[in-house]
Amino acid sequence: MKYINSSLITLKCVLFLFFGAIGSLFPFLPLHMNAIGLAAKDESITVSIVAPLIATIGPLVAAPLADRLAGGFGGAPRSKTGRYLRVMIAVCLVLATIFYWLLLAIPPILRSPPNVSFACDEQGGFILQDRCGADRICYNWGSTKGSVLVKKCQFSCNASSSYSGEYTTPYSEEEGVSEAPEYFESGEADQPTDPIEAQALVFNDTQPSKKEVHFIPHPHMCYKNSSGEEICEVYTEFTKQIHFSIGLKPTITSEDDEDDTCKYPFADYFHCRINPGVVDNLTSIQMDCHPVVVCEIHNPYTNENSLLKRSQCGYDNISFWLYLLIRSFADIFPAAAVTLLATAVVIATRETSTGRGDIGKQFAAGALGFGIFAPIIGGAAAGIYLYAMISFTVLMAIAVIILLVDFKMPLSPPEWWWHTRCGLLALPMSSVRKYGLEIAALGVVLFFLGVFWNAIDTFLPWHVVKIEEGEPLDIGLTVTVGAIPAVFFLIFAERIVDYCGHSNILIFCFVNYICHHLALMFIENASYILLCEWMEIFTLHIMYITSVLYLRHLVPRKFTSCGQALPIIAHFCLGRCFGALFGGMAYSEYPNNFQDVHRSFCIAAAVIAIIYFLAYHFYMKPKCAAPVHLPPDPAPAIFQNVNENGSYTPLRVYHNSKSKKGHFRY
Repeated sequence: MKYINSSLITLKCVLFLFFGAIGSLFPFLPLHMNAIGLAAKDESITVSIVAPLIATIGPLVAAPLADRLAGGFGGAPRSKTGRYLRVMIAVCLVLATIFYWLLLAIPPILRSPPNVSFACDEQGGFILQDRCGADRICYNWGSTKGSVLVKKCQFSCNASSSYSGEYTTPYSEEEGVSEAPEYFESGEADQPTDPIEAQALVFNDTQPSKKEVHFIPHPHMCYKNSSGEEICEVYTEFTKQIHFSIGLKPTITSEDDEDDTCKYPFADYFHCRINPGVVDNLTSIQMDCHPVVVCEIHNPYTNENSLLKRSQCGYDNISFWLYLLIRSFADIFPAAAVTLLATAVVIATRETSTGRGDIGKQFAAGALGFGIFAPIIGGAAAGIYLYAMISFTVLMAIAVIILLVDFKMPLSPPEWWWHTRCGLLALPMSSVRKYGLEIAALGVVLFFLGVFWNAIDTFLPWHVVKIEEGEPLDIGLTVTVGAIPAVFFLIFAERIVDYCGHSNILIFCFVNYICHHLALMFIENASYILLCEWMEIFTLHIMYITSVLYLRHLVPRKFTSCGQALPIIAHFCLGRCFGALFGGMAYSEYPNNFQDVHRSFCIAAAVIAIIYFLAYHFYMKPKCAAPVHLPPDPAPAIFQNVNENGSYTPLRVYHNSKSKKGHFRY
């Protein structure tokens, strides 16, 4: 039976509890944004972009501070217990718990999308909208222009905001005249409830013959383009949608009027042509008829660049800004905690004589917790934020207690114990200046990997619950199918990375993203998404361990925390920010543009993988390969005994077929 290092058991427990808490909460934060009333296509995407950007403050502050405390201030003796690191991690966990609880104190946004319709006549165009909220107010429009998509346009007597445009007026191809519209509800014919709302076009009681009618009247909506030329859009039964970019004036109805409808005239030139024959036939049916063209507005409050979204009740609610502020500060502390925990693992798992320090075994405990608690919250608690926070708090509290009471956790500041061959003092090797190009290249690669991963991960909960048979349990299982199998791989992570090589693993991650984004384009059942989430074994878990091991050897010991902050900042903060920015495009017109966005990600992943492969093998590998160094003169006796030829070969950064213990492949 192999020796088990008892001093690392509590560290494994902390990692299990911390990542278990992350798995309890983070996959269900998008559902909480929906529950609180944030608009998925606008405000929720804004939060998903801004919060990880602000979260970079955590690693940027915590990492240099930890490295500073490791060496003492002002010539103070070096810390021998690692208490500074345990306390810093505990503080981050406590503050994270407090801030995420504050999200529950934010009042929900009570949105009430008022009825709205599009209308125009010979004098101009206008938007009709119900007054907003209990105060019955009308929005005070400024000079802002926006998008309005109209459909199902037809001639009508008068217009109201409640017009839904669920039907159009068909015209007979044989007789060339319009027929009475049909109204259907639950498959049965019914009569219109409001005849003023949308009167069908009827020419007269006696239908004219085919010879008397030479055209079918259609609504003509005219406006002027940027050159001042008048352009008319014609709506027919074959037209899907017509896009107008318009501005609105304040309502022409006084605020103390008893009318419940706001009427917003168009700010620019606009009018509708109505044929005199249409006017005669409409007025013959209703004496007080005012002929207009009435249209339904497609997605009036959720359309991309929608003009009307700012007039929606609750749009300017303070809850959105509170949520954005609190969530941004809350995300700072988990990001800092992951950086410090990675530093603790690197310090605690000093390299052995085989050149490995069992880093993967420690993170295997974290992956186990990450995979266990996510489906529990998704299934048993239905992803409800309150229950997720209870689990998050309990796990964090236990982790804090362990950190504060375990004084034997091997977290003393790093010495010269890595970059060794036989566990003895090694010659200094790495420096930021020497490996600066390599570190920068790794940061760029991790950033792009973060963009591809977070374009999926940030919005996957929304996608799961929207497609067929999707439920919160499936959200938790998407985490589990990647995390639980990864436990086995992480136990042997250092051997896997040593055998495969860092660059090959990172290139393989790009290939996986091609397959992952391609699969999402065609999967229409939530359970099938689990079939492609197993790829996170490599694109998330092995990728992160690869970066930890790589940076352990590239940065000097006095910058251990700063080195471990790089993958957090590049992948989980900046990558998450831009991943949410580009991935959010798939939800601007969901599901119409979902496939187009993910197809673009597939192409981008293929292009970046090829560029990285060529740049690495033809430029970086020859340029950054470590040369052979001679020992000091005279060479220490121990090195002369170990190296029969009298030379000492330090850590080899790149692949070679003669790698032995202590010689790693990068």
